[in-house]
Order: sequence, then structure tokens, then C-alpha cells
Amino acid sequence: MRVRIVAAVYDPPVWVLPTHEIQRIAAALPEADVIDAREPEIRRRELPRADILLVTKLTMEEARLATRLKWIQSTAVGVGPLMRPDIVERDVVVTNARGLHARFIAEHAIALALALRRSLKLSLERQRDRVWAQAEIEAIPCPPTDESRVLVVGLGEIGSRIARMAAGLGFIVHAIRRRPGLGGPEGVAHVAGIDDFREQLRLADVVILAAPTTSETKIMIGPAELAVMKRSSILINVARGRLVDETSLIAALESGQIAGAGLDAFVQEPMPPEHRLWTIPNVIISPHSAAFGRDYWRPAVDLFLDNFRRYVRGAPLLNVVDKQHGY
Repeated sequence: MRVRIVAAVYDPPVWVLPTHEIQRIAAALPEADVIDAREPEIRRRELPRADILLVTKLTMEEARLATRLKWIQSTAVGVGPLMRPDIVERDVVVTNARGLHARFIAEHAIALALALRRSLKLSLERQRDRVWAQAEIEAIPCPPTDESRVLVVGLGEIGSRIARMAAGLGFIVHAIRRRPGLGGPEGVAHVAGIDDFREQLRLADVVILAAPTTSETKIMIGPAELAVMKRSSILINVARGRLVDETSLIAALESGQIAGAGLDAFVQEPMPPEHRLWTIPNVIISPHSAAFGRDYWRPAVDLFLDNFRRYVRGAPLLNVVDKQHGY
């Protein structure tokens, strides 16, 4: 029996698997039937016959329809939109795109941190008005990196790269991970567990979120966490919007409870024009673009093709997700 692959990565305007990449899959796998199912009616028709899905999200109805399913390859790192009961409870293997875009996301996180520390947003705003803001910026203290502590929350592929980059710049790097006994990459001075999170927050100058959304991490930064952070600290989120209570963050930024935030992920995307985060001076917003660099899709399809060949041989797949933990 031929294997049936349903490709349904379609979340406009950006998260759309190009037609030429679907054609590349079909050309590389002549032994399989490859279906381009970007339209809802095609998905409803094809899901009951799918052996393999190439997707980033599923509705509850779609998950129920996929009764023949054996394996899902996500083109994203986060698999929360796939973790429907029919997927979690059944014998369906889920793999993700962990590590594919880690270099770009780590660089983006560091860029946001440095831009906020060095008042580059203020410089840009004054540039628009042709104002020489030398005295204004001189009055904003910025300790050197070797006197500044970065707390990286999550030490997967992305968090580990961020930690190494931060250490390379001279920062004192601490980290939080679910299993602290695993340690961290070279340059990380200390790895703590989630139980020590607030104490680590209290000491950090820069907090960088690189953790997945799970039952343990959902809303990691709320009123209590913001309250213990230094007034001079900044928060960087290149992970998931739902890790942060946005209402509490807005209040903390507007009151000066923390000094600034660099945000690449939001609860609602695209963020609506009336959202208050747009107008807060000490915030840099990037539109969930940290993963962009070179071609976003080719590495994702290359990973899928590699995993497919493993799948048909019965070999272990790359990037298998623990469905109970969600990553």
C-alpha cells in the first residue's frame, strides 16, 4: 500500500509552505502520494486517508478525522496547536523542527537585548526628529556585560545557543531548565530548576525566554515574577506569547517596575493596532520574525525528507516530541 502524505501548512500571510516545496517532496518521494491540502475542504476529505501529516496546527475536528494517522511532522518548533486529545492519546508520533532556526532566533534575542541595553530605540526615535540625544542617553546607566547577569529560561537548541552567545559577549550567564542536573553549555555559570525561578529573576539584569509552552511553563512571567525583577532589568521573549501575562507586563513597563522589553511573540498575532504595547517607549516589537534569515522552508522540508526515509526503514525519527510534556 502506498503511503499517503497530506501537507497542510497554511496559515497566511507567512506560515504557508510554498507550492514548489510540496512539489519537491512529491518528486523526492515517488513511492508516496503527496496531497497539497491547504484548503479546509480538501483537509476534511483527505485527513481520514492520511498516513502522515506535514502541518503546524490541527483543529479538534481535524484531529478526530485523522483516524489512520501514524506520524505528524511539524514545520514549527512549538507543537501546542497539534496537541489535541485525539493526537496525544493515540499512538501517533509527533516530530518538530527543533534546531532548524536556532541560529537566527538566538541572534535575534541577543540583538534585542543589546539594543535595549544601549538605548538604540531611543536613538532611532530621536534620529527621526533630528535631535542630538547625547546627553539624554548618557544619563541612562548601562553596566558592562561582565557585570551583568543574563538569565536564559529554557536550554533547548535555542536557549543553549543564546547562552553561548551571551557568554561569548562576556555576560554572566545563568539558566533555568526543567532538569537542572543535565547542566548547560560551556559558559553557563549556573543552571537552576524551576523551583528557583523567582530567586534567579531577582538577580537577573536580562531575562530571555526560550522555553516551550507546556503545562509547567504557561504564563511564566506574571505579576509575582515581575514584582521580584530589578527595576533596571529587561525581558526578552523569543519563545511563545502565552508565557507572559501581557496585562501585567504592560503595567510593569508603564510604571517603571522593569526597564524594558524586547518581544517577538504575542498572545494575539498579528497584534492589533490598538494594543498598548505598540505605544510603550521602552519596548521593541518584532513581528514573530526571529526565525527568519535565509530560506525558512527548505531546511524544514529537508528534515521531513530525512525523517520520511527513516520512517520507511523503521529507524528512529529526528526531533520526536514528548506529547505529555509538549516538546
